[in-house]
Amino acid sequence: MMLSDFSVKHPAIVTILLVSLVVFGVMAGRSLNSEMIPSVALPEATIVTMYPGAGAREVEREISRLIENQMSTLPGVGKLTSSSFDSYSLVNMEFRDGVDVGGKLPQIRELLNGIADDLPEGIEGNPVVFVSEASAFLPIFSVRISGDMDPEALTGYLEDRLSPAMARIPGVSKINLVGGSTREARITLNVAELQSRGIPALSVYEALRYSNLNMPAGSAEYRSRELTFTTAGAFSNLEELGNLTVGYSDGSFIFLKDVAQISLEPEPRNIRIRAGGKDYVMLDILKRDEGDTVKIVTAAMGVLEEVRRESGDVIDYAVITNQSETTLRSLRTVIQAAATGLALTILVIMLVLHDLRATLIIGLSIPLSILFALLGLFGTGRSLNLLSLSGITVAIGMIVDNSIVVLENTYQKFKKTGDRRRAALDGAGEVGGAVLASTTTSICVFAPLLFLTGIIGVVMNDLSLAIVFALAASALVSVIVVPWMSSLILKREDQLRRPGFIKTFEARIDRLLDGLEKFYRRLLGAALSNKAFTIILSLSLLAASVLLFSILKISFLPPTDTGEFELHIETPAGYSLERTMARVDELDALVSSLVPEIEAAVYYVGAGNAIAITGSPNRAFGRIRLVPSESRKRTIQEILPLVQDALARNLPDCDATVLNGGFDSLLAMGTGGQGYLMEVYGTDLEAVTGTARMAREILARDPDVFKTELSVRMDSEQLYADLSQSYMGTLGVTTYEAGVTSRILFGGMKAGSLRVAGDDYPIRVTSDIATRRIDDDMLNRMVLRTHDGRNVSFAAFSTIESRPALSRIDRRDRNFSVEVRGYLRSDDQSGVTSRMSAGMAALSLPFGVKYRNAGTSELIGDSLSSLSLMLAISVFLVYAVMVIQFERFMQPLIIMASIPFCLIGVVLGLYLFGSSLSIIAMLALIALGGTVVNNAIVLVDYVNTLRTSYGLELRTAVVEGAANRLRPILMTAMTTLFGVLPMALAHGNGSEVYAPLGQAIFGGLLSSTVITLVLIPVLYEVLEKGTTIMKAATGAATEIEVHE
Repeated sequence: MMLSDFSVKHPAIVTILLVSLVVFGVMAGRSLNSEMIPSVALPEATIVTMYPGAGAREVEREISRLIENQMSTLPGVGKLTSSSFDSYSLVNMEFRDGVDVGGKLPQIRELLNGIADDLPEGIEGNPVVFVSEASAFLPIFSVRISGDMDPEALTGYLEDRLSPAMARIPGVSKINLVGGSTREARITLNVAELQSRGIPALSVYEALRYSNLNMPAGSAEYRSRELTFTTAGAFSNLEELGNLTVGYSDGSFIFLKDVAQISLEPEPRNIRIRAGGKDYVMLDILKRDEGDTVKIVTAAMGVLEEVRRESGDVIDYAVITNQSETTLRSLRTVIQAAATGLALTILVIMLVLHDLRATLIIGLSIPLSILFALLGLFGTGRSLNLLSLSGITVAIGMIVDNSIVVLENTYQKFKKTGDRRRAALDGAGEVGGAVLASTTTSICVFAPLLFLTGIIGVVMNDLSLAIVFALAASALVSVIVVPWMSSLILKREDQLRRPGFIKTFEARIDRLLDGLEKFYRRLLGAALSNKAFTIILSLSLLAASVLLFSILKISFLPPTDTGEFELHIETPAGYSLERTMARVDELDALVSSLVPEIEAAVYYVGAGNAIAITGSPNRAFGRIRLVPSESRKRTIQEILPLVQDALARNLPDCDATVLNGGFDSLLAMGTGGQGYLMEVYGTDLEAVTGTARMAREILARDPDVFKTELSVRMDSEQLYADLSQSYMGTLGVTTYEAGVTSRILFGGMKAGSLRVAGDDYPIRVTSDIATRRIDDDMLNRMVLRTHDGRNVSFAAFSTIESRPALSRIDRRDRNFSVEVRGYLRSDDQSGVTSRMSAGMAALSLPFGVKYRNAGTSELIGDSLSSLSLMLAISVFLVYAVMVIQFERFMQPLIIMASIPFCLIGVVLGLYLFGSSLSIIAMLALIALGGTVVNNAIVLVDYVNTLRTSYGLELRTAVVEGAANRLRPILMTAMTTLFGVLPMALAHGNGSEVYAPLGQAIFGGLLSSTVITLVLIPVLYEVLEKGTTIMKAATGAATEIEVHE
């Protein structure tokens, strides 16, 4: 029994099923997590190793290279990169698609354990492994907090009260507090006093480490009971700490308090949070992959208000990042576009059908298909985001096509018989196969996109899946719901009662359509009489569009306006944190005067970005939040260049870069950063660096580039104490002892913790020379103890020398690598890439040095290749479905001839709207393949029917068939056109991402519909005449052969 028969004969069951679909669809929609875009989870893992006090070169040699060599043996690793900085190492492993990164963690840790003994003793803790997820690094909610209390008290209150409450919110993965001030037990050694008493700093440090211990000693029997035994020697207050014996001289003991100042002091802050010349604390909330952005932020706002009231309004805050607002505004924009498209689609149906009942039947297919799509998204673990909603919006105009086909055939049967039930059964039964074939071709277009991986997969999967679910649902609705409702409420036109003005309006619509049909007959007749001219004209238009295609800008995704931007600031090398902070305060005031639209701002002084692992005194990072787009006249794309130019003029000693935030910042996390990126690599660091400098010069001359930079710069300077190993050996002094002593005296070293009144304070041993200028005499005051107990100064075996040093060293697949980056004035990535390729081709590269486009440029190339492959697969699948349907090989080729002509409208649509060709716009070419083919199938199938069933000759069948299918084709085209029109014209948060999709579909469908109605009949007649001639020739040859 067919589904349509079942639905008509069992209306009660269908009613229950529909009610269930509505209930569960609504529940699924309400249960779907809301977020801006899907989580960008990449198959990557990063190993972080801290090596305080070491330069980038030492980090690269002693840590990064060692870990690289070990991890290169790990199965599944596709790309291995490392970045070595002053004091820490990052080693990143990018795995091949399909590798379970979480399952690799035990193997990674095992490999790290295998080299634990080879790593330098000065590393802080053990290497830490992170599974990378770009979206997990960016906070969904950030607040700038201040309070009417001292910094330590504020930090303690936030850590004890606010952070735990935030961490308990479902879906939260991590809470970051940045810029807070905590106390430490600081032991400041008096170097002069140590020297006069003959006590090495290393001896004091070791005495602290080995005395401040509570050490389990096993178990013992005590008074007939078995008890655990612990030696308790940990200090409990500063007085005990000061009374630690560190030496003996002239018959008396020397205590720590005799040679050091001991106190509880604020820990040195290597990152300061600034705004308006004041210090703040930043609180960032990061969510888990399954977390709901809107729900998390709503709960967080509630916790903030509760804590503020609890503190008696002592605490104040300002929101810097609120992805919930951005998400809701973006979703609201796309929902408005979808609702408008839905209303326009139903209006088109009403105007063409003149029947409210028929319109209701077809219109019902839209919400039912959407509810089914929401149910499908929920079942597959997807979220309600900008991309999945864009897919539903695109599908709105397409999902009525099947219902229109079924209803039109049913209505024709009903007019002849007057029997609703019989008409519903026969009408749906006759076209059920065509509906199935049409839906299958559409699904075949989008289904291959579900297999894309990486960043492009993140962008395409949700969008395509939403369309596939909606299209599948539309087929079910057309053969179940449409026959069921038709059997209940359909009426013939002569049974309908309408007011006079409505009849007059309908008559005018009919006259317009009749006039259009007459014009089309004349146009088609002329085209059929001038086939060569028609074909040449069509090909000429296609060629012109290909030429116009070459001038379109190509980008991965267009820049968006989410009301946030970033500032990356670098002061001259050698600037202290305080000097950098003073320049940032000036910059803050300048930006505030330039951009009155600023709602809140914050600057991370001492950090290159919001997730910096360690401090960099001459770097800063700003996050600026603007008022909503509807409350300002300027877009963020207009504001950014103004700020960039003003900073370059007014703060020439600051290297400042202004970048878009929000969605663009998140995308940059997964693509290697914003702008154009080239990677130069090889085995010789000097040759690689030299080539990178030449590449930078070429890039700096590009008219679309306003700033360039290299990832590796000789912008650092280091002091080296050159040690005489031979003399140290005779003294019995080791390099390790010299190195640790240096770290204690200049940088300070942790020596356990001190618990006072229930609070733990880290103990840090430093000296009174740590903040002084270093000179040659300083070596005389630094002493070590020899193997025979004598004290010897550093000056006896070392000299001080200052040398230039690299602040960062990158490696890729165990080759040295230097990134050349250019920040662009527009989103024309393709233009910069082609010009750079031409410039680099003219260079004579040193032996072993190579280069490659990286970042977004590489992603665009990969995306074009992937989408081209997906388009080829889609076209083949569509062709296969049509061959099965028509049982012919040539006619499907005629139908598919309409696909290339989509390019005419796609290019014109993007060009007229001023949009770039992004991967979202490229999706339009794939989407149009299914829509255009369906229209051509309707036309060709009906012409075949007229020839085979009614015996019409070729020209008559072509003209009559095309003219009779004009209204259905126009109706399906118009529903799709008006369905995506609001999307094409959309403005607001996030609309920049999906608007090009609507623009491309609108233009492409418009051009391809005209081509379908004119060129396809011409090609059909040419093919059929050629087939007839070939058959006649074959028959004549066979007859001659028989006579012979």
